[in-house]
Amino acid sequence: MITVSMCGYDSMHKAPMDIRHSKGFDNYLLLLIKSGCFLESQDRITEISPDTALLFAPHSYIHYFYGKPHFNDDWFHFELHDEDENLLQRLSLPMNQPLPLPHMGALTEYSRLVVAEKLSDHPYKQEVTDSLMHALLYSIANQLNAPSSLNREGRYYGTLNEIRTRLINSPFQMCSAAELAAEAGISVSHFLHLYKEFFGVTYKQDMIAARIRLACYYLRTSDMSIDALALFCGYESGTHFMRQFKQATGMTPSQYRNLHQCEENLFAP
Repeated sequence: MITVSMCGYDSMHKAPMDIRHSKGFDNYLLLLIKSGCFLESQDRITEISPDTALLFAPHSYIHYFYGKPHFNDDWFHFELHDEDENLLQRLSLPMNQPLPLPHMGALTEYSRLVVAEKLSDHPYKQEVTDSLMHALLYSIANQLNAPSSLNREGRYYGTLNEIRTRLINSPFQMCSAAELAAEAGISVSHFLHLYKEFFGVTYKQDMIAARIRLACYYLRTSDMSIDALALFCGYESGTHFMRQFKQATGMTPSQYRNLHQCEENLFAP
């Protein structure tokens, strides 16, 4: 279990700041730095870029500073217990050094939720906080282990991830790659390249898979006609739908529906 003793979201220092703890803390300290700063470590001064995490082990020397106003970060003091005592080692999260993050936006949303839970008084806030901290740490580890293209092109990851989420949830929305590339503010070729690099599949493969999954669900659970289902799933014609469905599943939509109706009848009481 992960317990959080203190935390802050979107903290803003109006004046220049200089934070120094020569003996560190009894717990772990995680900083999600949004504005940049300087870090002293092993008698060296390192400039920390925006969108960087710093994870300090217990009793570590801590010194970071920013000579301008408006230093901005999220921060967490936390402890690891029981089965999670070695969580940071299992995730291979380096400590006491800068951890550049290609997509800070998703992480700061976890920060906001953790702080909100700490301020709540419902009976399960510890369990919810524990789950959110796990998600935050796993997300950091995932970003650190992402392909190099994600680190280079991280500014586009958030937009493309939102596009992909929308595509998977609503595959019937007929948006072309050109329209989505324009939404992301990049060329069509760049959009298609980044999509494959970020998610491991092409945009077209993702769209087809999402539509077929939706079709399978309604073939099992509704009496919708094949032509109506094709339009509902985003196809312009039933013929196109049936061709892609058979390529994906090895059977026609009618065969798929009949098979699953037979299975339901077999196990019916």
